[in-house]
Amino acid sequence: MSASQQSMDVRHHRRQRRRRVQRRERSGTRLRTAALLVCAAVAVLPLMMGHRTPETLTASLLMMVLLACGAAGFAIWSGEIKPPSRNWLTFAGIMTALVVLYVLPLPLLARLFGPYPETLQDYPGLALNTWSPDPGATLRGWAAFTALFVFAWLGRALPGPLRHWVFLSIVGMALFQAVYGLLSHAGGVDTIFGIWPRNNPDWVHGSYSNRNLFGAYLALTWPLAVGLWFVRGVPGIHRLPLELRVTGSVLCGAIIGAAMLGSGSRLGSAAGVFGILLALMLWGRHRRLIHGASAWPAYIAAAGALVAATWYGLTPLAERLLATTGEESRLEVFRIMLTEFPVAWWIHGVGLGGFEAVFKQFQPGDIRGWYDYAHNDLLQWGIETGLPGLLLLGAVAWKMLRRFRMNTERIALYAGLAALCLVALGDFSWHIPGTQVVLAFYIGALLR
Repeated sequence: MSASQQSMDVRHHRRQRRRRVQRRERSGTRLRTAALLVCAAVAVLPLMMGHRTPETLTASLLMMVLLACGAAGFAIWSGEIKPPSRNWLTFAGIMTALVVLYVLPLPLLARLFGPYPETLQDYPGLALNTWSPDPGATLRGWAAFTALFVFAWLGRALPGPLRHWVFLSIVGMALFQAVYGLLSHAGGVDTIFGIWPRNNPDWVHGSYSNRNLFGAYLALTWPLAVGLWFVRGVPGIHRLPLELRVTGSVLCGAIIGAAMLGSGSRLGSAAGVFGILLALMLWGRHRRLIHGASAWPAYIAAAGALVAATWYGLTPLAERLLATTGEESRLEVFRIMLTEFPVAWWIHGVGLGGFEAVFKQFQPGDIRGWYDYAHNDLLQWGIETGLPGLLLLGAVAWKMLRRFRMNTERIALYAGLAALCLVALGDFSWHIPGTQVVLAFYIGALLR
């Protein structure tokens, strides 16, 4: 081979190598952009929860869908991660097929499965065309499901360093919520960002519209704020000296815990304490997983939260925890759902978002509140999606059990998820966009 031919081959190989490097750099940039959009969703959506009205909920849903579409597009475009697997697509396909049946204008389905009283069905001139009594709400529910499906898939698919950036965003927003709530309460501020009135001015509730939704959000994020300091590879943290990581864990845990207890939310506070105790038990049992430390910083964080919360007075919270009155209407709603709703509804469902419409048929005069949610996410999911929805939920739970394993990061996620499951028995935080996006990312990360 001549010298000129050898020189041409060398230049050709160099050009190929440069192109490969450039392709990798472009792919890495696109994947980082996808992770950045997930971080934006985590950071922006809780700031939009200051007033629970159709306008604000629609705006937050639109924001969530746009960010999810952008993140999915950049992630797939990067070529660095695979699209959702067949099992994931089957899950999404079944859910989408259910929604299509709920909203298709087919009078036969409406008469067979629609949750309409007989007097309404026999009313002359009234055409009942859809299975769901509120097709608009059903389609909004499907849009939220699709966006959350994307965030869960990215929680599973993103590589460790980018996933850790999202976790840092979650902890950062939880800290902001806690600090903003504490300062607003201490300063006697009566609005949220000067836009919405504070519905519970005597309690801490950050930028969430009320203390119960705020308490549930902090219960979900509290264990992660304590444990993330001991996860390997977290940017900006893993190389810090052990003393600084312990200090950061204690401060984060104390601040978030104090705000959560200061919210006065009985269910949120109880769920948060349950979650952090579960994390402490698992970390203590597997303390070898907390690299270079034992579980004692988490205990200090929990104790610091109690000490800090006393500044706001734990007596009112204790009085609320001991109170046996004030929640009778919720219990009455549960009783009506379980005893008076037709059994067929629990089998075939009434459509996503249909609870608000069907409950009006059974709401007694002594329950004067407007129940757009059942205040029990499990019961509402069961009545809205029926047996198919419960089977889908069971499939996710079964998959998580099969992939159950212990490490510092996963223990924090399990604890936060367990806390929010407890909240779901008496509230509707699983329906709130600012909390949903964190929950979806948790589930995806636990399905890795």
